[in-house]
Amino acid sequence: MGMAASQARFLGLTARKTNVEYEGQQINQQRTTLANQSANYYSQLLGMSVPTPPSIADYTKTVYTFTDGSLQNTITSMMAAENGAYKVSYLSSWTDDFSICSAGYTSVVNSQTTGGQNVYWVGKDQLKPLGEGLTTAGCATNADGQEFRLSPSMSFTDGGKTVQLVKADYDKIVSVIGKEPQLSDYSTEGLVINYQQTQCYEGVDPGNQFHIGHMEHNLCKLIWSDTQRSVTSSAGVTLSNDRSGTYSLTMSGWETQKPDSTTVTLRDRLQNIYPDMYQELIDLYIDVALYLNDHKYNNTSYDLNNYRLSNTTYDHNEITPAKLHERWEQFWEDVKNLSPESIYDEAHEKWQNEYDKYVGKYMNSADYTDVYDVTDKLYYDGTDEYLQGMTSEELEQLFDEEAYYQDQLNKLYGTPDNGWYVRYLKNSATGEYYPVFYNGDDMAEGIKIDNGDIYSSVKTYKVGSKQINNEVKMQDARLEKDSSGRYISITLYETDPNGNFINPVTYALTTNTLTDQDAYDDAMNQYEYDKYQYEQSIQEINAKIEIVQAQDKNLELRLKQLDTEQDAIQTEMDAVQKIIEKNTESTFNTFG
Repeated sequence: MGMAASQARFLGLTARKTNVEYEGQQINQQRTTLANQSANYYSQLLGMSVPTPPSIADYTKTVYTFTDGSLQNTITSMMAAENGAYKVSYLSSWTDDFSICSAGYTSVVNSQTTGGQNVYWVGKDQLKPLGEGLTTAGCATNADGQEFRLSPSMSFTDGGKTVQLVKADYDKIVSVIGKEPQLSDYSTEGLVINYQQTQCYEGVDPGNQFHIGHMEHNLCKLIWSDTQRSVTSSAGVTLSNDRSGTYSLTMSGWETQKPDSTTVTLRDRLQNIYPDMYQELIDLYIDVALYLNDHKYNNTSYDLNNYRLSNTTYDHNEITPAKLHERWEQFWEDVKNLSPESIYDEAHEKWQNEYDKYVGKYMNSADYTDVYDVTDKLYYDGTDEYLQGMTSEELEQLFDEEAYYQDQLNKLYGTPDNGWYVRYLKNSATGEYYPVFYNGDDMAEGIKIDNGDIYSSVKTYKVGSKQINNEVKMQDARLEKDSSGRYISITLYETDPNGNFINPVTYALTTNTLTDQDAYDDAMNQYEYDKYQYEQSIQEINAKIEIVQAQDKNLELRLKQLDTEQDAIQTEMDAVQKIIEKNTESTFNTFG
């Protein structure tokens, strides 16, 4: 190789070596930059906070409660005061099972105007104005418990017949149960006096041989009547009369002498009111008849041909005129001395009890015999199946309930100009009916939304359960602890004007561990989100580090290639250098 060529080759190699060194410097600089980036990424990893899951203990606290009847009380704060006292605040809660609450929406009801009133339907069910729709009318109830709805004229139809009722006044009641007893109806004194003034009575004289016959003639008017045909004594002796219209056993002239009104009244009064006395009269009369049957007057027997005496074996030999007269006198003395007050009182009380059964009631005007209680009752004349099946008593109770519901609805949701309406629905599971309420203004005007359009449905309300809370603040109290420091009882006080604690009431405290599950769930959700964000950040940084490492690897490989290339250039340069030196030495030797 010539000198010039060798030098040119050497210069070219020197240039290449310079370029390789320069590129190597650039690569080293790039690797330094990548190392700085990688260090930054690792610094980010080290600076990241690792999310930790929430502890349930952080959301759990000890709660003390006590019960006062249906009230469940939860202590919300306890502040120590003087002399071991506390100021306690607590939340009283109870469940109102009959509160009015929202029941969502229902489709728009159909409506029409009838008689100036708006009428609404939901499907086939007509809505009833709350607290209205019931009619008050008279109701007649007979002795069998059957009820009949009365017209305004106090009439009703029973079996196709019209029954007209009238008030049960005194005269109508008396026409059914009989006249009211009077004390004079039970007295016998005046009747006996009048009776004793008759000729036959005065003829009963123990000195008169005819007195036994007069006694019989006198008594027969009290014994026989047109319908009385036989009498029986206490001893079992029966005297029968076969002669119609004949009263006396004795003289034919007396047979046609029938009792006068005074005698008939006396007979009826003794027979009906004083039966024991009347039986004594019969006993006396039969003994008189027996005596007359056994004895003659002027060899003439008394006329007993048309009379029959039974039990002739009865020993009546002891019957004497003196004994008969003594019994006669005593009987009339006893009759005159009868005291009618007790019998009258008993009879009047019995009559009064019957009378009272009719007082204030109504009677069938046809004959006054059927008696009815008349009361005002509620009736429903609409189409609601539930209300149609109710009795008057059930409707009355429902009417009171509706008044309560209306008051509650007005308090909770305001008083609508068009009132409230109700619809009764059947629970398919229990078979019971429950009310659903509608705001009359909503149905009349519709419910508007923000843009002025009308909803295609209306709000409904129902009876449901609602939790009622009332917080009592700063109540004077004393608390008792057990050996573990846990509160076991609370005593609440009232304070008198002098600041003294009075009327203490002690309640047992129940310790409960209460977890705010909602807050814990929110914290756990936040943890899961933070954990996801953390893992995403780790993955993103690791991905960047991997890219940097890959780039550095490539640069490292290129740097190794440059080192190899530089070694080759250096070797070649050394070879060229030797050639140059050899050429130089040869030249000097040639010219030396």
